[in-house]
Amino acid sequence: MKKYTLHITLLLSLTLNFKPQTSKLFAQDIHFTMYDAVPMLTNPATTGIFNGDHRGVINYRSQWASIGKPYVTYSVNIDGGFFKHKWKNGYLGMGLGVYKDVAGESQLGITKINLSLSSIVYLDNKNSAAVGLMGSWAQNSMNPENLRWDVQFDGQQYNPALSSNEAFTFESNNYFDFSAGALWTYGTGTKTLSSHDELASKAGIAFYHVTRPSQQINFGEIDKLYSKWAFHSESYIGISNSRLALVPKTLFYFQGPTREFTLGLLARYILRDESLYTGLLKEMAISMGGYYRVGDAFVPSIEFELSSFAVGFSYDLNVSGLTRASGGNGGPEIFIRMINPNPFQYGRGNRSSARFR
Repeated sequence: MKKYTLHITLLLSLTLNFKPQTSKLFAQDIHFTMYDAVPMLTNPATTGIFNGDHRGVINYRSQWASIGKPYVTYSVNIDGGFFKHKWKNGYLGMGLGVYKDVAGESQLGITKINLSLSSIVYLDNKNSAAVGLMGSWAQNSMNPENLRWDVQFDGQQYNPALSSNEAFTFESNNYFDFSAGALWTYGTGTKTLSSHDELASKAGIAFYHVTRPSQQINFGEIDKLYSKWAFHSESYIGISNSRLALVPKTLFYFQGPTREFTLGLLARYILRDESLYTGLLKEMAISMGGYYRVGDAFVPSIEFELSSFAVGFSYDLNVSGLTRASGGNGGPEIFIRMINPNPFQYGRGNRSSARFR
């Protein structure tokens, strides 16, 4: 088979972990920089872990538009807690997530539907533990009509009217996948209603692709998806008698030969407190900071919260070897989140807990 043009080679190397010496293609998992905005994708055990009863999140990510057609990822997630108001020692969490990842002009991508279930146990009034399971259905897809071949170069430019002389077919591949995770959370409430010295921490571990499903790529070899380990942590550190809090975050992925290390730090400032008695005024806050994906990108980030509603925006600034091609521009990412009821209510029936911030 003839070699692909530079465009297709770049497409494969960015979308997949391309290893030319073995001619194998190792698929990369769907991922977001603001990983805490897709908690079930980070760890199934986070399903239902939040203050409130129901949560919905929409995520969008675009990257490498400066190189060619951008690589786009979408997701929609819904989860909630069940028996939270009935069981004294814990509750169950259930969630549904739909993800779509499309790469470049060939539309090489994956569609994935995840169903997750978690069990949360209160260890005491500050600590809790959770375990979660996730089952997934996935489909790999591609549009081969947009592939470009070296024989379609007429000496001056690419000419799509020229025949590729290739008998190329591609059939979508479907597979099932399973993952599991565990999570620990800790939290202490504020000493007074206005001291803002709340402390919350959580740390988790997740194991993805337990069964290592096979992925058929017609122009390559059959290879199994590498299992993936994820380690993550996050804290909320309220500065006593101020409106400021620090939110440090860490995420480590290990998948086959691939490593990803992401460090984050946001400073959250409360613009307005919720009225303690009438509830007419809702809490409003803004968070600013960034993430650093080691060896890959620095990502400035901003988030805005108003009562049940939150929106976040970040932009990848590439610092890897691809800087020459990308000009340092990775791409934007945005999330929109709704939680019902208002997660900042102070003890008015939604079982608010500092450990689940």
